[in-house]
Amino acid sequence: MNISKQDQKLILILLGLIVFLVAYFGICKTFNAKKADEEAQIASLSSQVEELNGYYENQASNQAEIDRIDAEITTELSKYPSEVRSEDMVMFSTKLVDEIGITLNSVSIASPELVTKLMVPNKTGTGSTLDPVVVIRTGMTISCSLSYNQLKKLLNYVYASSEKTDVSNVSVNFDSQTGNLLAVITIEKYFIASSDYSYTQTDIPSVATGITNPFGTLADVAVSPTPSPANNAG
Repeated sequence: MNISKQDQKLILILLGLIVFLVAYFGICKTFNAKKADEEAQIASLSSQVEELNGYYENQASNQAEIDRIDAEITTELSKYPSEVRSEDMVMFSTKLVDEIGITLNSVSIASPELVTKLMVPNKTGTGSTLDPVVVIRTGMTISCSLSYNQLKKLLNYVYASSEKTDVSNVSVNFDSQTGNLLAVITIEKYFIASSDYSYTQTDIPSVATGITNPFGTLADVAVSPTPSPANNAG
């Protein structure tokens, strides 16, 4: 079959048109898909930019709020010592005797127990970190004799302590012989233990220890001189 030159030109033009249309629609389809992806990313980034702009505009107020919260946390944590030992509780009971004037009959120290675990902020040179700590409770139960006014002073003294201290239980009976109250009071103290704990010795005042040798020696015994025969004569 012979094809005229004019038909050949028409066929070539048609083939070229087909190739062009296929290439055009193929490229347009890919371009439109990329365009849709880019528009989605732009929309997402635009919302993030708006959010960041809001943070930037409120940066001063946000920083002031952060500083306020940090100050509150620091103040609250200052009420909790790094440790409360048995000797600390004993010394606290002696302060009740000295400051309030109660008559202390007995002291029973409770074993420390875990209350909760926390993550607290810790400022560093480059920012701040969250460090794990544990809150521990210990305490003592005292048996004492005191007046009604002394009981009120004792409660006020406990709750006025700079360290976190509570009275968890009070049992009171009237002593008809002395006119005072016989009380059993449970006092609890809390402390926070962390990885940067360092031992601090409890301040215990010196007390008189009595004689050096409680069993005595010949040198400690005062021997009366033996009367001489001359003194007995006559």
